[in-house]
Amino acid sequence: MQKLSGILFTLFLFLTAVQSQETSIDFHTPAEWKGETIQLPPGFAPDLKWNGVEHIRFAPGMFKPESESFFSYLLVFLLKEGEDVSDESVKAQVLTYYKGLANAVMGGKQKSVDTSGFSIDLKAMTGDLKSLPGPATGKAPKAWSGTLNWIEPFRTEKEQALNFEVHLWLNKNAPVIYFTVSPQATDHAIWEEMRKHRTAFEIK
Repeated sequence: MQKLSGILFTLFLFLTAVQSQETSIDFHTPAEWKGETIQLPPGFAPDLKWNGVEHIRFAPGMFKPESESFFSYLLVFLLKEGEDVSDESVKAQVLTYYKGLANAVMGGKQKSVDTSGFSIDLKAMTGDLKSLPGPATGKAPKAWSGTLNWIEPFRTEKEQALNFEVHLWLNKNAPVIYFTVSPQATDHAIWEEMRKHRTAFEIK
């Protein structure tokens, strides 16, 4: 079953893969942090109202439930200029994204999932955003922290609380949203590592 869900995820990425990139980015993650680049809205969440490009890097234990870095990853949305990135929109679009992902993966297993109970709580981070820390190539005009409650569809098919730190800034007037994600508590070592990568992230 684990192998099947991995194949399904790879298929989703392949179907929405971006063949060329106008913007060069660098996560500054080790080689074992594998990733992909896909078009937004993705095939698994066509109702997403954002247009742009998604870049993602997975922690080595991303698809291993026994790992301390299970479902831990870095996600960047390079959106088109003019996209709505208000607090309400960010909350709504993230929820749409994960509902679509759960439906697509479970559907690929010939199973259904009730997404009506999925919820997300995002609260604005206050204070000096430089101390959070934010990415090197963008001073975040906004930042949020919060939790998504959903059903993890790839491996466990069980309820999961995903913790988020979200940074938003503009790159040549186009919104960039950087998500740091893990079910681990935010004082866990994986967060320290991910925050270091976030600080080093560059748009070239």
